[in-house]
Amino acid sequence: MDKVYVHKHALKHGLDEDEIIYAWSNFVRSQQRQTPKEDQIVRIGYGRKTSQAIQMIGVLAPHGALIIHAMSPVQESIKKELGLSRR
Repeated sequence: MDKVYVHKHALKHGLDEDEIIYAWSNFVRSQQRQTPKEDQIVRIGYGRKTSQAIQMIGVLAPHGALIIHAMSPVQESIKKELGLSRR
């Protein structure tokens, strides 16, 4: 598995690095974004400590993934983007 890095910006919503990396590595839904953000991956995973759903945005690179955003609870717009919204 590639290395996972967490940008300091991803910590601003109160999640710690270990929780974010765990959720990134154990995701339940993942998708590459469309143009103009096709370099980004959006994921939803569950934390190990809190068991809460966490939304994450990362950028994949040859050396691994850089997570640039993480927060909980998951926003409706992210659920919709990943096909998880209620109808």
